Amino acid sequence: MDGPTPGDLIIYSLEDLKRSDFKRFKNKLSDFSNGNKPPIPKGKLENADWITTKDLLIGTYGKEGALDVMVKVLTLISLLGPANDLQKRRAEIAQSGTRTTSNRLPECKMEYMDSMKEDFQRIKEHNARRGETVGLQNTYTNLQLIKGPQIMEEKMHEILNSGKGHLQNLKKKSDKYSQTTIEMLFDPDKDGFTPKIVVLQGPAGIGKTMTSRKIMLDWASGNLYQDKFNFVFHLSCRELNTITGPISLVGLLSRTCKLSSDDLVSILRDPANHRKLLFEVDGFDELRWTLEKKSEVCYDIFEETHKDLLLQRLFRKQILKQSSLIITTRPLALEKLYSFVDESRDVEVMGFTKEDCGKYFHNFFKNKNDTEKALSLVKDNDVLYPMCAVPIVCWIVCTVLKPQIKQDLLQSKTATSIYLLYLKGLIKHHCREQPANTCLKKLCALAKEGILNRKILFEIEDLNRHGLSLSEIESVFLNENLFHLDIDTQTCYSFIHLSVQEFFAALYYVLDDGSGNEEGTTGLGDGTSIPEICKGHSLSTMCKEHPHLALAVRFLFGLLNEKEVKTFSRSTGINISLPARQAMEEWLIGECLLKDSHTGNTSATYSIEAILCLYETQNKDIIRRIISYSSHLKLIDESKASL
Repeated sequence: MDGPTPGDLIIYSLEDLKRSDFKRFKNKLSDFSNGNKPPIPKGKLENADWITTKDLLIGTYGKEGALDVMVKVLTLISLLGPANDLQKRRAEIAQSGTRTTSNRLPECKMEYMDSMKEDFQRIKEHNARRGETVGLQNTYTNLQLIKGPQIMEEKMHEILNSGKGHLQNLKKKSDKYSQTTIEMLFDPDKDGFTPKIVVLQGPAGIGKTMTSRKIMLDWASGNLYQDKFNFVFHLSCRELNTITGPISLVGLLSRTCKLSSDDLVSILRDPANHRKLLFEVDGFDELRWTLEKKSEVCYDIFEETHKDLLLQRLFRKQILKQSSLIITTRPLALEKLYSFVDESRDVEVMGFTKEDCGKYFHNFFKNKNDTEKALSLVKDNDVLYPMCAVPIVCWIVCTVLKPQIKQDLLQSKTATSIYLLYLKGLIKHHCREQPANTCLKKLCALAKEGILNRKILFEIEDLNRHGLSLSEIESVFLNENLFHLDIDTQTCYSFIHLSVQEFFAALYYVLDDGSGNEEGTTGLGDGTSIPEICKGHSLSTMCKEHPHLALAVRFLFGLLNEKEVKTFSRSTGINISLPARQAMEEWLIGECLLKDSHTGNTSATYSIEAILCLYETQNKDIIRRIISYSSHLKLIDESKASL
């Protein structure tokens, strides 16, 4: 014989209330909102008896949801005795397992898979108009995934060689390290170890969220993990941040995964189901932790607690111990994550290989001819092409080129303009909140110091010296690298790409009034002297004596492009100004002017790098002024003969 139903439990609890307490309960219930459900109208509750009140609760919140609301409302009006009695009765029934649910689970699974497929098959791109979406299945391009940590020397080599051959190097790296795929994330390793937790880590814009959504779509479509997991729950940390009050595991999942409380109880109550459950926690680095308290073991799926403690229990395997997790995060949050996770399989998302980049362009443009035009243009740019390993950069480049190709007005965007778009994309779509100008200036000062001193890996002392605390730095800008050194480990920090560090180094000199000043650093002083990264008497001298500064200087000239800078400033609120414009023009001319002893003509010898700097400005007046200094031009490629 079946035990008491949720409706019976509600009636029992209401019957136990005094008349005055029942009236207080209905009054509070009429202005109580649970999640996205509006309150039950006061007019319906005013003359309601126990049975009508029960029907209204179940009709509004579902059977298990009605019990959740009962406990919350009783607690809010300080009827803690009845609230505790209801929780005890509910727990006893849940533990007894009197309800037979085995026949419902297959049907529930199919309904849930159909619902998740509908939710995850379309995505909204950053620049999409209202209601405009694209199909994930047709736009997703596989990403390079590798297992295991790197050693410090190899990481430095990787960052320093993130130039023109970077996309090809990704392929070599995957051959050296243990490459993996989405399908293989939970496969046993060579020692027979099968992980319960997989950590997917990588910088902002590398494709972690899109990969987690693709996993969800493939599972819901019946193409992934069908033998491993009966249910996959996708938890967005950005959405979890909106939870303010106490919540149970059942309440959390019913809120985020579109399953009724009744079905969730059926799934979660039986321990035999737990090893067939997978939780995807996307964006761990975005979680706002407000509690320092450490969680404890709890097997009660109905116990309400702070969201932080509930998530800790999932990570620490203190609830649903046999379930599995995929956690995506940016590297800067790894230390926090590993304080919760004892054992995991660590997988680094590397981005696109050369072949994958080509596939992405093809998926974006659809047309083979347009794809080849766009790829040909990008491959010729030794700054942009390596960065196309990062999916968000690929998307920006393709989005910029698409209308030009349609109008047959194909022209390359400057590297600086693309990096400004990249920075704007990170600020608007990947930051929890727009970074304060002071924090951005400090990051730029760190980048500048590193570029001047050929430093790409920074220790915590370097960050502290610039007034940067890990709590205030958006993880979107820096990577955290944990290196194994004999029996110890060392944590270092790096910018997400060497060219990003070089771009930030240039940006240092143009933020706000262009002085680049911030406490403890030296900028342009009176605003007219040449920026510090412009070493030597001229560009040609710098290229010979300090070639590692070339790209940062090229970016600096690109920031003379007033149109691009104004667009960026207007969109982000970050002011950019370069009072050293005239000094930089004079420095670019520098020692280039020569007098021909035979003809008396003035000629200018320009390096390839000088032409690239002029191109970055896209400023016809600057180009005319510099070219006008000579009647004859001579172009020099420092690595070859005169051209």
